[in-house]
Amino acid sequence: MIDTSSLPLIDVHCHPFANPGPLSADELVDVLAFAGGGAAFLAEGGLPPGPALEAEIRHLRRDTVYLRALVIELAHFLGCEPRLEAVAELRNAAMRDYAGYTARLFQACGLAGLVVDFGYPQPPVERAAFEQNMPVPVVPVYRIEPLIKALLAEELGWSEFRRRFDDTITQALASGYRGLKSIIAYRSGLDVSPLSRSADHGLHALDAIRRGIGGGAIKKLRDHLLCRALELCIEHDVPMQIHTGMGDYEVNLVACRPALLMDLLRFPAFRACRVLLVHTGYPYHAEAGYMANMLPRVYCDLSEGLPFAGGAARRIVAEVLEMAPISKVLYGSDGYSAPEINFVGALIGKRALAQALADLVEGGLLTQSDAEQAAARILAQNARALYRLEERP
Repeated sequence: MIDTSSLPLIDVHCHPFANPGPLSADELVDVLAFAGGGAAFLAEGGLPPGPALEAEIRHLRRDTVYLRALVIELAHFLGCEPRLEAVAELRNAAMRDYAGYTARLFQACGLAGLVVDFGYPQPPVERAAFEQNMPVPVVPVYRIEPLIKALLAEELGWSEFRRRFDDTITQALASGYRGLKSIIAYRSGLDVSPLSRSADHGLHALDAIRRGIGGGAIKKLRDHLLCRALELCIEHDVPMQIHTGMGDYEVNLVACRPALLMDLLRFPAFRACRVLLVHTGYPYHAEAGYMANMLPRVYCDLSEGLPFAGGAARRIVAEVLEMAPISKVLYGSDGYSAPEINFVGALIGKRALAQALADLVEGGLLTQSDAEQAAARILAQNARALYRLEERP
């Protein structure tokens, strides 16, 4: 067996959160469950809003393996029976010292650092306040989509639009952000032609948007700006995160599979960019593992499938490692809204990694020493290398 329990880990993909304060058991479900379509989603479809609809959604969310596992892990941590109401009661008591409670959670699972996408939620959580409340170092990354939305809301010509896009990103990187992030998968999909990098492509797209012609103009503009973001990452020598695979109910899952990025990322102009395929494209995670093997600067993180896919965690890790180099796989949780998600993601991730590596040792594919080194690298060392954390002032 591979013992990962005492190893430190860096959560390479998560989001900031504010202190949610004391919560009832039902409210705790709303905060910690995977955010699928809720009561408002169904009400928009014509169902009568109200307590009955909210109860239906909470029942579904409580009935996932992930949420039941979270209750078990929190009950063990808090010292109570594995029942949501008991967990909520003791959690509320512990939350009176929010910073101390978060520190104890992170210490219990070995969390040593967070790489944080501050582009979600919106309006954003204030960066300085979040960093002050965290007991571990926070490495911020800058999401480009809120910037694109803000620039589109202004009556800018192409030259000014492009200059403001470049300058804002450059200023963000100078102010401590350690990389960029895109959720273009949510907006227009991952089928992005490398030929979109031409400045004329962006000019033509913005002109069509301003004149109200061409239904595909917004995709053309987003494709161009993703290419420009990749170029800026190369210029500033920082990684680019790209959302792939699963997300909330707005995602067009077919348009989010990692393989759609192959033409873009193997194009000569972008080969130097260090690109992290966020969520390993789950449920298309084997594609991400293959791409990490074929493309020298492409990496994949294990977030969102770990922890939200629950019992699939061991299989996800094993299938990513079928092709991906050990040095290109990173742990992440996609935690948001509260520190408990980062906590349970770390526990599930460590356990799944230990099981998957033990299977490889038993099959004669790795030595015990190989597996132990792989665990340390995937949990923290690869993230330190990718984000050059040892170089932080």
